[in-house]
Amino acid sequence: MIIALTRWGNRISPLFDVAQEALVVEIDRGRPVTWRRVKLDSAWPSRLEQLVRQGVEVLICGGISNFLYYQLVSRGIRVIPWVTGEVEEVLWAFLQGRLDQENYSMPGCHRWRHRHRGRW
Repeated sequence: MIIALTRWGNRISPLFDVAQEALVVEIDRGRPVTWRRVKLDSAWPSRLEQLVRQGVEVLICGGISNFLYYQLVSRGIRVIPWVTGEVEEVLWAFLQGRLDQENYSMPGCHRWRHRHRGRW
């Protein structure tokens, strides 16, 4: 599995739409095996195609516009939005099935994520 986490410093970027970088992680047997930083294009069509070319199956990000959310989903990428925290900690929480804990939810977003958990 290949996961992308949008970054701003060492934290999840607050908005996918303007994120400048992603950490792309290949997972094998529940463990990260390769990590690479990818500079994201500013134009949304190129940004989406970058993720597709990288083989990304799951995108973990902060906020995201509905338009880009549905563009990613239509390309087969599972989007987990409204996430906050340090990138490495968020990655491990995802791998351990703990990403739905409130401390990884952006302020004001926990209830939405809980109600729509089945979507992603």
